[in-house]
Amino acid sequence: MHKTAFIWTDEYYNYSFPGYHPFKSLRESMTKRLLEERSAFHFITLIEPKPISEEVLQLVHSKEYIEFVKYKSKEGQGYLDDGDTPAFKGIYEAALIRISGSVKALELIKGGEFNHAINIGGGFHHAKRNRAAGFCVFNDVALIAKLGENSFSKIAIVDIDGHHADGTQELLIDDDKVLKISLHMFHPNFFPGSGDVNEIGVGKGEGYTINIPLPPGTGDDGYLLAFDEIVIPVIERYKPELIILITGGDSYFNDPLVELKLSTHGYLDVVTKVHHLAHKYSSGRLIMLGGGGYNYDATARIWTISIAEIAGIYDLEYETLHDPFSTKSSQFVMEKIRSTIDRIKKIHSFN
Repeated sequence: MHKTAFIWTDEYYNYSFPGYHPFKSLRESMTKRLLEERSAFHFITLIEPKPISEEVLQLVHSKEYIEFVKYKSKEGQGYLDDGDTPAFKGIYEAALIRISGSVKALELIKGGEFNHAINIGGGFHHAKRNRAAGFCVFNDVALIAKLGENSFSKIAIVDIDGHHADGTQELLIDDDKVLKISLHMFHPNFFPGSGDVNEIGVGKGEGYTINIPLPPGTGDDGYLLAFDEIVIPVIERYKPELIILITGGDSYFNDPLVELKLSTHGYLDVVTKVHHLAHKYSSGRLIMLGGGGYNYDATARIWTISIAEIAGIYDLEYETLHDPFSTKSSQFVMEKIRSTIDRIKKIHSFN
């Protein structure tokens, strides 16, 4: 069993958009309940985060944008972006505490008391320096990567959310201390419209951004093929000192916003491989964040199964959370995936 921290406060429930908006904190509450029902917190340590300062937040966001969010938070109406991220009263504080949870996870890893830290309340990879995007107000992924550079010379981000990690990419575009890997659905007119293979970073960060765009209909077999052919050799070559894993549940086969086809088995295979890579190259240092996921039941099951793997809890009670099947890609989809893999290998010059 591994020394694992689970970052939690009931204040996470406050980050939940009103009305028919798909982003609800129900995912987090369902995950915590599933863990509690299986006595997971006998093996995992609950840690409560405290709000970080605005000065820390300014590592990745402008002061003007932070003030704008505070203003809209008091006003409680309108949007923080072009229409995806509505303002509500208290949204500044609600967003800040979730980002603070990811900072706390990093602090625990840096302190050496824990080798794994989990913040399912984090994973807001769309937020940019000066604006919100895709339900994300502040970008905790880029923030903890930047903060982590004070302690680690090589950090790897592996993002398996169904949407491209565009905000993280933009904020770290020229950073050569952070390897940024994003596996996501890529299709014309699909949000956020970025994440093709030719987006590889700029300046000294060139080559440190690796995008793996996947076609709609990608099942467990095609997803794992891309992961095994690209992510594993890249991580093995890079040898990071810390891995940050964004485990968005919206790559699931019946998520309402994404058309990828991962099952719980596909998710577990990926998380298990990342976990093993962390122990092989990063002395076990692994931070797991949440992300998207709009089939709430599936996302809660995915996160619970993933947390059990990371914490080293091997119990038959977690088997009941799995789907009864794995998923497969069509021949047409597999051909597209293989073509994408070949393009990535050529662009990044590895076999």
